[in-house]
Amino acid sequence: MRLHAHLLALAHSVTCLVANVQSSHHSFPLPLRDIHQFPLTTYLQDVALTSNGDIYMTTVFPDASIYSVSGATTTTPTTSLVHKFDDINAATGIIETQPGVLTFLAGRQSSLGVGIHGTFGVFELDTRHGKPIITELVHVPDGGLIVGVIPIPGVPNTLLVSDSTLGKVWRVNTATRVYEQVLQDASMNPPPWAPLPFGIGGIQLHKGYLYFVACFEALIYRIRFTDDGYPAPGAKVELVLALRSIYIDNFVIGPGDDDTIWAATNADNRLFAITPDGNVTVVAGAPDELTVAGDVAGAFGRLPGDTNTLYVVTAGGMLNPINGTLFEGGKVIAVDTTSFSADSKPCNDVFSLN
Repeated sequence: MRLHAHLLALAHSVTCLVANVQSSHHSFPLPLRDIHQFPLTTYLQDVALTSNGDIYMTTVFPDASIYSVSGATTTTPTTSLVHKFDDINAATGIIETQPGVLTFLAGRQSSLGVGIHGTFGVFELDTRHGKPIITELVHVPDGGLIVGVIPIPGVPNTLLVSDSTLGKVWRVNTATRVYEQVLQDASMNPPPWAPLPFGIGGIQLHKGYLYFVACFEALIYRIRFTDDGYPAPGAKVELVLALRSIYIDNFVIGPGDDDTIWAATNADNRLFAITPDGNVTVVAGAPDELTVAGDVAGAFGRLPGDTNTLYVVTAGGMLNPINGTLFEGGKVIAVDTTSFSADSKPCNDVFSLN
């Protein structure tokens, strides 16, 4: 009887949260500006902000490249090609691990979003000595398409990496060059009906939990994690958010210690903000607009005075062209989240980050 009541409560919570999205009948556009737009068919995959305020971006189409933007807060930002790869054709997740040093994921794909098993690895980009130096730190021959990468705070040289093809999370030590599987769950697997073998996408560590997205199902889950990057004893995966969207590619939580989830929906062409009390707001874009078409990922600024700016990279709507034909080159956008406040009423505590 108690189990039945719990199930009814959970069903009501999820239904109410999803209904909250549906009832948010008007968008809540935040101020934004385009920083740089790339040529047609450029598919930006991820973005990282460095301690000096530079932006680094990866691409998965038409090739694997890394670009940077300096002076992003000015009226004259400068975009540069850092490196274009010859032997790989997909560069996915990227983060800064120490000042001037970034870690990124890269490998080969047979077509867009279809990774070739055993070809991906964890790479380092060192920008501290003039000419960038790129080194493969850890090859992952047991992995599929690895897409998300985050550091484990307080654990040097150690990362968590999401594997979209195999539905796993790897723990990678870049000093010892050892990797291990730390999490696998049915919620991370590619859905059998999905057009691509793409399951888990972006991942984030936040206040003792690992959060991850199931892309094609537009669901965000979490599981309690230890400080050293393992699932806590007895921890179970739990549903955090069911978003009324055709896709979620990646997300970020913030800014700072704030608990708002900012979800980039790629094929849905909208950027959502979801607060801990269940308020869901479209803060930029629309299914029939190029404003943030194909928004893939975001990262908050790190310089003083810029920490409320969400830098979003896009694929230009390539996955789902507007009216079936209209898309553009990927771009990087600065979204000012300072004035954000959700425009729907609280539903319940099904989504709670505390």
